[in-house]
Amino acid sequence: MSAASVQKRVIGPFPRLDWLPDETLFSLCSRQHLVMGNLAPATTSTAVLGLSEKFIKHDIPCGIAALEQTGFLYWGSAESILLQHTIFSVFVPFQNKIKIEDAIKTIKGDRIDSLKYRLGLVSGGFGAEHPLKACPYCMREDVYAHGIAYWHLTHQYPGVLICPRHQAWLMASTKSRRWSGRFEWSLPTEDSLIKQASSQKLWSRPAFLALANNVIDLASIGRIKSFESCAVAAVYRTAVLQRGESASLLNRIEPIRRFHLFESLPAVEKSAESFVNQLIRPPRRSIHPLKHLLLIDWLFDDLHSFIEAYNAEVARPAQQVASTPSRETDELGSLSSAASPTKSTLRPKRLKGQLKEDLLLKLGKGVSKQELCEEFQITVSTINKLLRTHPAINAQAIEARCAREISEHRAQWQYLHGLHPELGVQALRNVIPSLYAWLYRNDRAWLMGEKQTFVKPAHAQKHPIDWEARDSRLLSMLRTACEAIAALQRGPVTKIELYARVPILSSCLENRDRYPISRAYLFTVLGQSGSMDYNHKLGGGENT
Repeated sequence: MSAASVQKRVIGPFPRLDWLPDETLFSLCSRQHLVMGNLAPATTSTAVLGLSEKFIKHDIPCGIAALEQTGFLYWGSAESILLQHTIFSVFVPFQNKIKIEDAIKTIKGDRIDSLKYRLGLVSGGFGAEHPLKACPYCMREDVYAHGIAYWHLTHQYPGVLICPRHQAWLMASTKSRRWSGRFEWSLPTEDSLIKQASSQKLWSRPAFLALANNVIDLASIGRIKSFESCAVAAVYRTAVLQRGESASLLNRIEPIRRFHLFESLPAVEKSAESFVNQLIRPPRRSIHPLKHLLLIDWLFDDLHSFIEAYNAEVARPAQQVASTPSRETDELGSLSSAASPTKSTLRPKRLKGQLKEDLLLKLGKGVSKQELCEEFQITVSTINKLLRTHPAINAQAIEARCAREISEHRAQWQYLHGLHPELGVQALRNVIPSLYAWLYRNDRAWLMGEKQTFVKPAHAQKHPIDWEARDSRLLSMLRTACEAIAALQRGPVTKIELYARVPILSSCLENRDRYPISRAYLFTVLGQSGSMDYNHKLGGGENT
């Protein structure tokens, strides 16, 4: 059935649902799906977002601008929904404004495309998958207060693994995963949540609670503003000099490295130094906010102390910027004065004596004709006539005007670079394309030289990966999971149960050239159908 035919079927008055406290957009759509009584997820998806079920996204959605056309405008504007009811706001504070505006424009459309890569999620080391999470105590309270359990926004942020209210470990859902219920609307239920592992009781609860509070505070800041990357790097540098050895960073992050999400964090002092160096320089690429929060936790203990240091850093150059005259104001003033008519119409006149000498002197210095017309109360035709009779002065005037234009365009480019020091040449060029084009045509050598002054991105030192050790560790995790599943039930191990107990399994098997021993073990446990099913999903999409 086509999307158009589905749309025709679902047009009509819908049951009106309003937001529950701290509810996500995915949760509200899932409740809407439930009360509409639709069997197919695509029916609700088309009715609400105007998209098929292939575009159901529980973390960062797409197509939210369509709510205005589908009759769900009372939920709020696209921007308010995006910032108040999705995890997008946690990625805003450490992004520059250009990327934020581009991301919002993408999310309003009908495709996410490479948004997660542009936000630094794919290459950040923490993965771009954000499984749905729920607190069992919150679920009971929601059923008592609202008659239904739903997804809380504060539980869904990356890095939040513990409920700040009940200080209970969150349980991940088996729905909306690449290996189960990927394109479905769902609400939290006990049957769809992964049970807590016995090893999780040994985790450092205060460390994860502090991180969760910092993540939630960062998301609140992202709804209002973003930080200046140069000021952030300057604050980091000052604090690192005061802190001293980076070895203490390892002690700080060691308690949270137990969870698989943080396994990519530094484990040795050399990696810790590389981790810090990546953040104390103005970034040229997006960096995952969890990296910032981990460094902030080490340097400042909490986010509020960092904000105080950041505000103090921003206040220093702000006074200098305020005292600098606005270039745009001067230009607008000159244009307005040039456009205003004079009281009396000037006519060409004959120039002689001291007036002629003063005029030739200023023309040779490159003073604009418009300024000379106002000063000497003459017309442009008079100046042009004088220049034709003095070709040497005309040549000097042309040369001086060119030098002045070059100087002005250079100053504009340097001023723009000062406003956006974190951007590369290509990104800065896109801010004012005409400025870059003029310099490229008229002052290319200087422009190419200026490229060398741009801060190059900090590269984290890469260490060789021991794939055999990783394969052996994954194999051990799979065997332990299979033994645990077999002890609880009779019958064969299912794919969903195995993937639920080993969360990293899905991402590990994406590269078909890795983990050969673990793949062979999976073949014996799940059989040929399970292995072939997973490979098919990687190659040609997933149908769950």
